[in-house]
Amino acid sequence: MKDIIQKVLKEYTEQITETSKRKQLHPRTLADLEYMTDIIHNAWKKKDDEVPKKGEIYVEDSTGDYAMVPIYYLSELENQAAVFQINPEKERNLYNVFVVVNPEESLVPNRKSIYNVLYHELQHLVDLNTTSKISAKKIGDYVPGDSEKYYGHPFEFRAYVNEILEGLVREYKEMIGRYPKEQLIDSIDTALEFFGKGGHGDDLLKKALFSISSEEVKDDYPHVLHLLGLIKRNNPGQWNDFLKMLYSTVNEIKDMVEDQYKEEMSEEFKKPRKMTKSYCKKTPCKEMGFSQKASCRPYKNCY
Repeated sequence: MKDIIQKVLKEYTEQITETSKRKQLHPRTLADLEYMTDIIHNAWKKKDDEVPKKGEIYVEDSTGDYAMVPIYYLSELENQAAVFQINPEKERNLYNVFVVVNPEESLVPNRKSIYNVLYHELQHLVDLNTTSKISAKKIGDYVPGDSEKYYGHPFEFRAYVNEILEGLVREYKEMIGRYPKEQLIDSIDTALEFFGKGGHGDDLLKKALFSISSEEVKDDYPHVLHLLGLIKRNNPGQWNDFLKMLYSTVNEIKDMVEDQYKEEMSEEFKKPRKMTKSYCKKTPCKEMGFSQKASCRPYKNCY
């Protein structure tokens, strides 16, 4: 398996650069995003958009420029989300935009889908090509209502790919403590063969891909594969860029898994426990037996 993966990746790994990595958002942006996701989710459950503005999210672009971007929830919005200019007559920049979301338009309306769609729109905001450096030439034939001119455009390639890779990182992070380290690392390796050579991903990868969009695991393709298929079909020249970004993300996930298990092994060495800290934090008490509850006592009180 490792030989196959190395063969698949050879042509993509020789020129890995910073532009070949997923665009990670500023730590403060991520913290604001988590908080705002909860606010929007609670408002959506109550259908409370009487006061549309729900808060602001800190956004910083690659130049270091930053602003607090207003976030609105409107049940009348016909899309999942969109970015609008505050004043269309002024320059399009971080100080002159706001985001509107409507969870009801998502494939599976819930907290995770709200996080994903906000993450997608924030990717647009940190892309200088869609804000301060936007131009008629860069917009080109970008037409949201036309599948080819929407999914094939660099604007959406960047936003969708980063959204999906962020989802993949988050899903594997959730698996830490529930599966052995070696199983997680072997699993994420299968993503390289699956996307790079049309091979097979393992069951954990399948579970992760479905879970990104909160779908039930079934025989049909996950929604994220449908999105990637639209991107590849409408602009195949971008696919190599996705594979490079996937490769660096796979390594990021491996490092995350290794670091987490090293930390927990260090804690276990000081005070051996049957269950890991991650397992204890993520597993409901009602699903634990007596010995599991006892082992988890330093991390969670199930009594």
